[in-house]
Amino acid sequence: MALRASDVMVILSDPRTKPLEGRDYVRIQGVPEGAAARFLRDFFLFGSGAEHRAKRGMFARSFAHGAVRAAQPQIQAVARRIVAELPRGESFDFIDRMAARVPAEMIAAILGLPQSETSYFAPRVYAMSRAVSPVYPIDDHAEIETAVSELFRYVVDHMRIRSEQPRDDLLSRLVADWKDDPVITFSTLVHQVLGIIVGGTDTTRAAFAVLVSLLLQHPEQWTALRDDPSLIPGAVSEGLRYDPSVGSIVRFTNAPVEISGVELPAGVMLRISNMSAMRDPELYAEPDRFDIRRNDHPRLHPVFGAGAHRCIGEMLARIEMQEGLAALVAGAPAMELQTAPQLQGFGGLRQITPMQVIIR
Repeated sequence: MALRASDVMVILSDPRTKPLEGRDYVRIQGVPEGAAARFLRDFFLFGSGAEHRAKRGMFARSFAHGAVRAAQPQIQAVARRIVAELPRGESFDFIDRMAARVPAEMIAAILGLPQSETSYFAPRVYAMSRAVSPVYPIDDHAEIETAVSELFRYVVDHMRIRSEQPRDDLLSRLVADWKDDPVITFSTLVHQVLGIIVGGTDTTRAAFAVLVSLLLQHPEQWTALRDDPSLIPGAVSEGLRYDPSVGSIVRFTNAPVEISGVELPAGVMLRISNMSAMRDPELYAEPDRFDIRRNDHPRLHPVFGAGAHRCIGEMLARIEMQEGLAALVAGAPAMELQTAPQLQGFGGLRQITPMQVIIR
């Protein structure tokens, strides 16, 4: 496991290392054959080279900086509506009532899925995300397999409708492009959409809940945000650093490499720890202090990775969290934390526990 920030930030873009291929993950972890194994082998996140670039490229335009900026008023409207609908004067689970809804409803809007159906696909997404962990949770396999199978059929149904009745949405464009040049199978195309839904829904849900929890545990910083909304982007960066929803990333050495004086041969599995790197005093001053005014964040935030595999949804996640936080401090300034959530696990997509709050 690579722990130092200097090593982590170099390894992620070092050509002598490569991501864990989906087929290797399935084999090493003993994932039973079925829908989950097929997805893990096929999604572009678990690939590399030309195939990875081709699959990822299908979504690049929709998640580019300009496209996401153009969608910001829509994200803002969604966040404000959700805050307005939150209960007042009674305890509720913040994750269910807000943190989960903003990213789910926005990824649905981008793809062209009905927002009324987010309550159908979101629980299946959370079950499916457990497949991406340092050790595949074989005891949960039946639930994961069911979730992947049901989501696969759900996406197939919507894409077939778009094939017959195109609309102005991402699913329609994907189907049209595929029909014009079917360089991948239809099943592979569906798997890419599944991965985008998972990545666009689960990680932001956890990251946003943790950010709000941290701010409520530091009331002086929550008050500062209310008084000065220009601090919001920095607060988002600090929340992503302080307790990241992606704990670590796996790399394999494909050539000899030296890390902190240790010589590693080709064929070694490395786990690159975001959690450790973002508490490294060589990168951050007083790293165990939560500070929304921190000015020593790297230009490229480490939590989103680096190189060809840097998170395609980084801009969307940032704006969702920024607009969600702006809507909260304006519309629910008297929110109080009753039960803080915890991110569990040290690798892959970390799982989050419930978060209970009340708005006075």
